[in-house]
Amino acid sequence: MLVPLTADPRLAQVDTDIFRLRYFGACMQCTFCHDSCCQYGADVNLPERDRILAEADSLSKRVKFPREQWFSSEVSYDPEYPGGAFVRTQKVEGACVFLNREGRGCLLHAWAMEKGRDYHSIKPMVCWMFPVIWDQKVLRPSMDVTDGLVCVDQGQTLYDSARGELEVVFGPVVIQELDNLRG
Repeated sequence: MLVPLTADPRLAQVDTDIFRLRYFGACMQCTFCHDSCCQYGADVNLPERDRILAEADSLSKRVKFPREQWFSSEVSYDPEYPGGAFVRTQKVEGACVFLNREGRGCLLHAWAMEKGRDYHSIKPMVCWMFPVIWDQKVLRPSMDVTDGLVCVDQGQTLYDSARGELEVVFGPVVIQELDNLRG
């Protein structure tokens, strides 16, 4: 069910499935999914891509694929994305080029932690907001969740898993409105 929101012009509605659906959000404690949410690559807005490429020399020490393989060349235009457009991370050897193949998780996230930087400054927003996204002014479950992610029906609600990240994007007023809807 879609419910109207009023606290932020970027959001008009919320799909209440984010308060009902669950997934195992303790990713670094997971022993069963093998980062399956990273199997398709990710949308990266152009400012994010540019920030990643600005750190390419340092990141190249972690990412085993050459930087020419990091992003698709096709640019998709969408006014909801910062910068008005996005590219995708490449899928290489069955997963996102930035997936840690020798351990777990995202190499961009690990790089930020190693450098003492906030991962929000380098990791794509669509990744750190997971398992929710917003599209066409609707906050809703990520398609990975609704398409049968292996850890669905376990752990916290999608909203509770993403609440802190949503506050980074939308601020405390939207969080209060969402908390009220959650009940």
